[in-house]
Amino acid sequence: ASAQTSPPRERPDAWYPRTEKLAPDEMFVVALGTGMPTPITRAQKSSAWYVELGNGDIFLFDIGSGSVENLFALRPEFHRVDKVFASHLHTDHVGDAAALWIGGWLSGRYTPLHIYGPSGAKPELGTAAFVEGLKKTYAWDVSGRAGILPDAGGQLIAHEFDFKQDNGVVYEKNGVKITSFPAVHVLDGPVSYRLEWNGLSFVFGGDSAPNKWFIERARGADFVIHECFYTPEGLATTLGWDLRQATFVSSYIHTPPAGFGKIMSQVKPRLAVGYHTIRRPELDQLILEEIRTTYDGPLAIADDLMAWTISKDAIVQREVVSAERVQA
Repeated sequence: ASAQTSPPRERPDAWYPRTEKLAPDEMFVVALGTGMPTPITRAQKSSAWYVELGNGDIFLFDIGSGSVENLFALRPEFHRVDKVFASHLHTDHVGDAAALWIGGWLSGRYTPLHIYGPSGAKPELGTAAFVEGLKKTYAWDVSGRAGILPDAGGQLIAHEFDFKQDNGVVYEKNGVKITSFPAVHVLDGPVSYRLEWNGLSFVFGGDSAPNKWFIERARGADFVIHECFYTPEGLATTLGWDLRQATFVSSYIHTPPAGFGKIMSQVKPRLAVGYHTIRRPELDQLILEEIRTTYDGPLAIADDLMAWTISKDAIVQREVVSAERVQA
């Protein structure tokens, strides 16, 4: 007899902090930051993604500038928020590392914060050097809190791996396996990640031009995130650049919408998720039209505090609703 799948369980139309319990076989993803290093509106923070699994684990992929504000809006149990996987070391991908480190410690994480990330072309350009730099920069802050809260929460631990490895395991524990593979962006170092757990798969691409590694390693995954930058015309209009400069940035350093579509048409995910742009109605339309010239599958263009509950039966998309002035 063929296996029977139950219909997706009913859920509220929005996701409200601390009102739902994740089922043991579900994955929950929240876009904490989907924007750029130059915030034009308060509505978008820089790159950060929250992934919670039904086994109790929580992972952050990137922690860009401003994104901790949206993390706190989820009101998570901070003792479980202790792992960050950085795609690369631009501020719009790691700029809130210190805010998470200290803020999480003050909010109930009394164990070290672990930052996983790639090496660079030389040691001073890698994740370990970045973490050591943070420790030196915030030595006064950490020293001043020592002995007031459990000191282990003030520890910051780097887990640096070779950015060149393809499909190398960077984390494996509690039934979760995370692998990395190279990305192509500005300098040596950037990577993308694939998380596998309980028959579900999540792929996160940081900034990257289209490349063979992403297509190969993301293929067939359930939930696939890849940057979907502006069209050259959209970038020129938004930032006032000339078209030549805008074309170089959008199409050689990043991935333009039609390129995103080509990637997803080969990956064939259950849901393709684009991000890393400034959400404006006229730009959204340009981006969607370009994507649909090369990809006709399931698609979401992410905005901050958009959330998805993922099971083998369904992917349910909702918005997070969180009060600005609430303390509990």
